[in-house]
Amino acid sequence: MDLANWFQSIAERRWPILPSTLLEVRDACSRHNDLISFTDLANLCLSDPLLLFDLLRVVGGSRALQRNESIPSVEQTLMLMGLEAVVHRFGKLSAMQPVPDKLDAEVVEAVEDWLGRSRVAALIIKEWLSISGEHKVEDCFVAALIYNLPACLYLIYRNQLPDKPLLQEVADHFGSDYSKVLEQFVQAIPLPAGLLNLLGSGAPSKRKQLLKLAMATANSLEQGWWRSSWNVGLDLVAKLIGATPQQVYLGVVQACLTVARQPRAVAYTYPARSILLIEGEYQRPELKKAVALTNPDQLEQGIRESIRHLSNDLKFERVLFYRYDHDSHSLRLKYQVGLAEGHALRKLPLELEPGSFLALLTSKAQSFHAPESVRNQLVRKYEDDFFEHIGDSEFAIMSLYLGHRLAGVFYVDNGRSGRDIDDTSYHRFKELVARLTPHH
Repeated sequence: MDLANWFQSIAERRWPILPSTLLEVRDACSRHNDLISFTDLANLCLSDPLLLFDLLRVVGGSRALQRNESIPSVEQTLMLMGLEAVVHRFGKLSAMQPVPDKLDAEVVEAVEDWLGRSRVAALIIKEWLSISGEHKVEDCFVAALIYNLPACLYLIYRNQLPDKPLLQEVADHFGSDYSKVLEQFVQAIPLPAGLLNLLGSGAPSKRKQLLKLAMATANSLEQGWWRSSWNVGLDLVAKLIGATPQQVYLGVVQACLTVARQPRAVAYTYPARSILLIEGEYQRPELKKAVALTNPDQLEQGIRESIRHLSNDLKFERVLFYRYDHDSHSLRLKYQVGLAEGHALRKLPLELEPGSFLALLTSKAQSFHAPESVRNQLVRKYEDDFFEHIGDSEFAIMSLYLGHRLAGVFYVDNGRSGRDIDDTSYHRFKELVARLTPHH
C-alpha cells in the first residue's frame, strides 16, 4: 500500500463514526432549529475522533486557515459552516459496524480501543496544561484526538489485528516513523494546518512534548502502569509543568475514569480497567479472542476459559455456569468450581418462575452485584429456591445472551472465606462474561 495512494483513498470517501455517537447526533439534529445547540454538537465531536475527523476535513482546505496556521475551535467550525450545512452533512453519517468478509468484529473493537486511548490522552493533556497554568487547551485536545486516527484507518483498511504494537506496525508498513506518517496525513487530507504545530516536525515546544508524552501514556497503559518506562514519562511531565509525580499520575487516573463513565463504546472503558490492575495481574484477553463465538464448540471453549480465569486469576472460590434449557424454561448447572460434593445445586434445576429474581435477571443481558445487605433484601423480596441453597455469601451474577437468545447465567462468590467482592473484581467478572457475547 503506497502512502500517497492510501491517503488519497482516505480523502475520497466518508468514514463511519461510532454507533452511539451517531444516535446522539441524529437526536440533536432532529430538533427544531432553535433547539439545536452548537455546544452540544461540539462536545459530541470531541467525544468521537471519527466524527471530529469528518468535521475538520470540511474546513481543512480553507485558504484562510492555511495562511493563519490556526486550529479553529470545534464550536467555531460548526458556526462557520452554518446550521443548515451542519445538519445536512451530519444527516449523511453512518455507523461503524462489523461487515462479513470486510470488517471483522475484533477489528472494530480494536479501532474503538484506540479511539478511546485518544480520548484519554486528550483529557490527560488538558489536565497537565491546566496544572501548569495554561487554560487554552483545545488545540492540544484536538491534536490528541487526531493522533491515532491514521492507525485506526489502517486497521479498517487491513481488516486484521496487528502482529506488533499498532503504531510500530503502521510505521514499518510504510517504511517511515509514525510521526512522519501522521504529519503527511494532516497535509494530504487536508486537515487544518495549525495541527502541524503540534503534530508536525517543526520546532520543538513544551506543548508538543507534553502532547507526545500524553499519547505515549495513554497508548501504552495496557502494558502495565507499574513499568519503569511508563513512570519515567510521568516524572518528565512533572518536571516540565512544575508538579509532583503524584499530581501528574492522578491526572491520568481521572482521565481514564472520565472516559469510562461516558463511554462511546465498550472499549472506551479499557484504559480504566488497565489503571486498576494490580501489578502482575492477568491482562485482559487479546482482541483476537473477541471474535463472536457463533460456533457451539467455540462458545463452549470460551465459557470454560472464562471459568478458569474467574477461579485461577480472580480467585473466586465458587464459580457456577448454568445453561438455559429452552424446553423446560429453566437453568441447569453445566460447569462448577468449588461446589461441595453432594451439594443440592449440583442437580437442582432453577425454574424461571414469573416474578422470581432469576426470571428478572435473565429477561435481558445484565449483571448484578449483591453485597450482604443487598443479598438479604433479595432473599426477603424473592422466594427463589436458589437462595435457599447457595448460602449467605455476597455474590455477583450475570446473564449471558448471544444476540437476542439467552444462553445461560454465570455466578461467582467467595462462599468458603466470606471475602468481599471488590469493585475491581466485579468489573473484571463482567468483562470476562461480556467477551463471550457477539458484537453487533
